[in-house]
Amino acid sequence: MKKKRIMTSFPVRILAVSIPGLLAGLFFNATRTMGFTSGALNLVVTTRYVLSQLIAFLAPLIIIGLMASSIISVKKDPTPATKPVIRITYISMLGAAAFSAVLGYLIIPRLPVSTDSLSFRFLPDTLFELPIPAPFSALSALVLAILLGFGACWTNAVRTKELLNEFRGITLSLMSRVLLPILPAYIGLSLCTLAYQGYFIKYLPLLLLTLVIVIPVYGIWTLLLYYFAGSYSGEKPWKVLKEYLPVCKMALMTRSSAATGKYSLEAASKCECLEQDLTKDALPLFTQIHHCGSVLTEVFFAMMISRILYGSVPAPGTMVIFSVLLATCSIGTPGLPWGTVMVSLGTLTGILKFGDSGVALMFAVFAIHDGFAAACNMTCDGALALILTGYAKKREISKNTDI
Repeated sequence: MKKKRIMTSFPVRILAVSIPGLLAGLFFNATRTMGFTSGALNLVVTTRYVLSQLIAFLAPLIIIGLMASSIISVKKDPTPATKPVIRITYISMLGAAAFSAVLGYLIIPRLPVSTDSLSFRFLPDTLFELPIPAPFSALSALVLAILLGFGACWTNAVRTKELLNEFRGITLSLMSRVLLPILPAYIGLSLCTLAYQGYFIKYLPLLLLTLVIVIPVYGIWTLLLYYFAGSYSGEKPWKVLKEYLPVCKMALMTRSSAATGKYSLEAASKCECLEQDLTKDALPLFTQIHHCGSVLTEVFFAMMISRILYGSVPAPGTMVIFSVLLATCSIGTPGLPWGTVMVSLGTLTGILKFGDSGVALMFAVFAIHDGFAAACNMTCDGALALILTGYAKKREISKNTDI
């Protein structure tokens, strides 16, 4: 229970350190001519550097520890709903990423973002360097996790499965005891340096505008997904959406998909158009692995942060790779609070080349939208259940059918 409380309160802790960090950076900016400011900034930059090295080292281990064991758990006791659920979920998240990226390319380049880096202050050097190179890159970790997970299932390697499950427990322990305690400090220090350099004051209106833009995007994507679900299944999707509105409200309040799972089952049981037997099997899995709202959020914010801090929106090819890896990592982290953004540490730094400031800003803005993303995830589960119903009807699948 203690670990659960730590992990579920993580967004609140992120927001709690963001404001003091920003205020400290503004204070250092205003007192930059004083002697103590230089020493304090040296300490801030050095501490952030050490924490970033440790986080970068943990990122690929997290991907392997969570994803390989998740593949094993999904394939352990397959049901008729399992295979289509995974396919439907993956396509939904890729669709959300593509939709968000298209909007990003249409909107973000037109925003008035200055790329004049000479107007920002330089940070002092670190007092010392303590390089902690990661054992392998995030992409290597992802490929290794997938191959290990499927290889262990194909060969029924019992001891390897047990080892990977034990490694998952070690990974979760490292996250709760090491990563989650130091991440708020790392984010606060990074935001402090951003405020000192002048990014915060100059780009605050754009960041606030981005936060506002994404809110209606959730609604648009939800309606599009329900429309597609209705067209595919031949049912009226609005009947399902109506039952899922209370689930959306509950997800906004709890900021957690896991805590809203039982309400999703209750809502689905009221929808006569859904295939109830398959839906009861599928919805718990949807709740764990379907994070379309989180993926949508992260793709749009990543493009905006890249534009602000690094001068340009990532190239379409880069965003395709990032989206595919993000969806793959998200589907491989069932039951993990903030799983999407946690496993994206490696893809943010490895694919989009985000530095300390970019990662910190991503976590900070994601914390603000955490409830909205969870609400989008849970509301869209109803649409996916409707798609699964259409899939079952077209292939005459029932709960007892072997597919």
